[in-house]
Amino acid sequence: MSPIRHGAVVGALLAALVVRSAGAQCPDGTPPPCRRGAPGAAATSPPPAERDRARTFLILPFRNLSRIPDYQWLVEASPTMLADALGQWTELTVVPDERLYPALRRHALQPGEVMDLASLRRVAAETGGWTAVTGEIIVTGERLQVSARAYDVVTQRQVARTRFEGRATDDVRQAYDQIATVLLRAAGLEQASADLGTATTRSLDAYRAYLRGVAHLNRAEYRQAREALLDAVRIDSLFAQAYGKLAEVSLLAFSVLDPDHPAYGYAERAAALSNRLPPQAASHVRALRSLLNADFTVARMELAGLVAQDSNDVDALEDLAGLEFLDPLLVATPTGERRRGSLNAATRLSRRVLDLDPTRHGAFQGLVVIYSLAAGQPPGAVAGYRHELPRPVRSSVRAWCSCDFELGLAGQPPGRGSDSALALQFAGPDLMLVPLLRDSLELVPVDSLAALPAESLAASRARARATARAWARRWLVAGPAEAEAHRMTARVLELDGNYEAALRELDIADSLGVEAEAEAVAARRMILLGKLGRLDDARRIADSLWGVHYFGGELFATVPAMTEAYAWATNLFAAAGDFGRVRAALAAFSARLALRLEPAQAYAATVTLLSGSESGPVAPVVLPDGLRRVVREALRSEQAVSPGDPLLGAWLRTLSAALPKR
Repeated sequence: MSPIRHGAVVGALLAALVVRSAGAQCPDGTPPPCRRGAPGAAATSPPPAERDRARTFLILPFRNLSRIPDYQWLVEASPTMLADALGQWTELTVVPDERLYPALRRHALQPGEVMDLASLRRVAAETGGWTAVTGEIIVTGERLQVSARAYDVVTQRQVARTRFEGRATDDVRQAYDQIATVLLRAAGLEQASADLGTATTRSLDAYRAYLRGVAHLNRAEYRQAREALLDAVRIDSLFAQAYGKLAEVSLLAFSVLDPDHPAYGYAERAAALSNRLPPQAASHVRALRSLLNADFTVARMELAGLVAQDSNDVDALEDLAGLEFLDPLLVATPTGERRRGSLNAATRLSRRVLDLDPTRHGAFQGLVVIYSLAAGQPPGAVAGYRHELPRPVRSSVRAWCSCDFELGLAGQPPGRGSDSALALQFAGPDLMLVPLLRDSLELVPVDSLAALPAESLAASRARARATARAWARRWLVAGPAEAEAHRMTARVLELDGNYEAALRELDIADSLGVEAEAEAVAARRMILLGKLGRLDDARRIADSLWGVHYFGGELFATVPAMTEAYAWATNLFAAAGDFGRVRAALAAFSARLALRLEPAQAYAATVTLLSGSESGPVAPVVLPDGLRRVVREALRSEQAVSPGDPLLGAWLRTLSAALPKR
């Protein structure tokens, strides 16, 4: 994902690092002193033997010497095309884009410019690509010329050279097939030849759409990426890489919790076509499919294998961080049981991801998500299961949060149709675990929270808020123009109770255009206005959301952010005396829950949710007492005029009992 891209979806990763000020940071978001060159000790390690160097490629962006805009796309597309052409041979290694570009930036090397071999020696030591490939693109009239040279960066000896000439209207992949074949033979694969069409797609139009989608994805332009990748698979229904990227970018919508969401089909299609991919890419695709479908054990095996092959595989490390965050299986220990997925492992992996590629801002998002969770952001807990989940669960995120437990349904048996697989997956987790930040992140069973001193819990939450705030600041420094950075910062500020500042950050996010579809910006603005006591302004937004049919469907009984918005809107309608909408909202919500609960349970869950709370360790909806008191009086007035409504009566009783006495 990204993303995040992968991290943006699974929300995985972290590490405790308090930043003193947003200004006292390096360009990659790390605190001073700023690093120069490679992370780690790779730069001081001796280079491999010449034969091994010949099989590790550092393919640099080609130079567009003609400066013709129509061919500028080939500058960054050249490394991707050559990587695709060479990637089907297990004997070869090509430095991927996600490691190439950060390394070039760290060494002040600009894509499309001449790069001296002395500088490339340092990049090679950092990335492990010891044969540097450079090239030029020249277009004169109707003629296209693409030339390439390969150098051993240790000896600075030229090891291969080739030039392709053809018509500018020809399939440009012919040039890269020729270049890749020359590189294969220089690496000692004398009988090998490259066929980019076979390795990817036979359709040039599909491949161009794919390259366009990858470029958008690298810039976190998720909607444009999805559109381009959809074009690619429409043109070629057998394009495995495009399906894999399409599944990845589709994960960025919370509607992925819907079992019929097309992301599942894209992932299945990519896995079915994985035999057309190079082995490493095929393993990535299978891991993504397993992770998406909450088949955590299989995903763990695939990702562990990828990391064992290459400890710098950023995609695998990022996905593994997500897996550590999501995996809910409980495993036996000498002292009891623990959750197999480790939040602390997720933090270590996330730091590694940011070390290798500071542009992986999905890692920042994951860090903010996890520390915010430890700070009490709903749902404020993670699920634990003693047995593998029934198949198909169809959502790793649903399994992680076991979204029904936020409604107070944890551990309850399924209601109607309990013999069905659907009912089983809604049965709730065996254990609810609350993350606390002490010296490290710890998971405490929710039933044990009552034994903790209130000041200890408050201190833990405060530490987590401070850490989430620090990571959000680092993200804003690294990506000041990224809408998601501002949206997530708004959530952290909201946790701090700084609602005005949160509104300002949300407005910035909205102006930049939020790409990830986790929640509606308007719904969050409604909640912030409500917390500020600006109930009329908040209700006007609720009216508009109701008018465009934002409320409704299964997701409002399962997705925390959507459930919160639903509860706020219903309370705002009640406070304004709009009981027509209140009754419609109550009926829709309880009816959705009644699909898997007995009616009495559905009623109880609905009114408990809508009654909210002022605080609580795993409170799904936190409503200010002022609003709750206004709603209570409105319910009393409505009951006096139209008595006998069971849901309104239950809501009034629950709310009256929950409100503190004055």
